[in-house]
Amino acid sequence: MFSKIKSHLKDANKTYFEHQKFALKVSWKCLCSSFTALIHSICPALFEYTTSSKIKEMHEDLEPIYEMRKRKHNIQD
Repeated sequence: MFSKIKSHLKDANKTYFEHQKFALKVSWKCLCSSFTALIHSICPALFEYTTSSKIKEMHEDLEPIYEMRKRKHNIQD
C-alpha cells in the first residue's frame, strides 16, 4: 500500500500534505456544490448558476490531473 501511495504522490508531483490539501479542497467544493444544487432544486431562483460554475472551475483545476493520467496510461485524445 505504501509503495502505491508513494507512486501516486510521485506521479502527482506533490508531497503527502500538498496532495491532502488539494484533495480536501476538491472535496469541499464538491460538498458545497452538492448543497447549492439541492437548494436550487427546491427553489430554482436561488443559486441559478453557482453549481455549474463551480463544476467548470473544478474541471479546470483538475485538467493537469487528466493530462497526467493520459501520459501515464498512454491515452490518446
